Amino acid sequence: MVEFNTTAHRLLDVAEKRTRQDGFNAFSYKDLQKEVGIKTSSIHYYFPTKQDLALALVTRATDRFRNKLTEIAQKNKKGIARLESLAQLYTQGLDSGSLSLSGMLASDLSSLSEKIRLELQEFFLIIEMWVVKALTLAQDQHEIRAEVNPHKVAALWVSLLEGSSLISRLDNNSEYLEKTMSQAMCQLKN
Repeated sequence: MVEFNTTAHRLLDVAEKRTRQDGFNAFSYKDLQKEVGIKTSSIHYYFPTKQDLALALVTRATDRFRNKLTEIAQKNKKGIARLESLAQLYTQGLDSGSLSLSGMLASDLSSLSEKIRLELQEFFLIIEMWVVKALTLAQDQHEIRAEVNPHKVAALWVSLLEGSSLISRLDNNSEYLEKTMSQAMCQLKN
């Protein structure tokens, strides 16, 4: 990840918050200027275009999420506990009034560059492969049915997390996400 100074990180923090709450196309550099308190020319110094800002957001989110997934794996020795912890990350985001950054950026894909699209694909692939490992571990530990195909279920699991988050937002709480993931877990268990 590129090293940014405090101001650049503050810009990224505000842009991430705005993206997770309203979408990437719902704010401008002028909005960032007001919230961070610097001139738009200073924003352009760090991120010459909004595409540069989006790319930095995805890159930073990927690094952070990789670290979070590693932390979850280290704290949870059981595969099912790992999957539940991943779902809790999405629940926490909803409870704080925001959706996943990657999901919100994917919804604005038509306005983003090919490079950003590829970075988002990489982000989702990282999550999906992590879920494959958690499912495989759960199978090895006899927590889930032997006939479960971890690769197929991992794609479903990530889709359920992202889609359930969107639907949960309609009621402004995480209940739908929690019910959906609980039902999905029941379908996997022995």
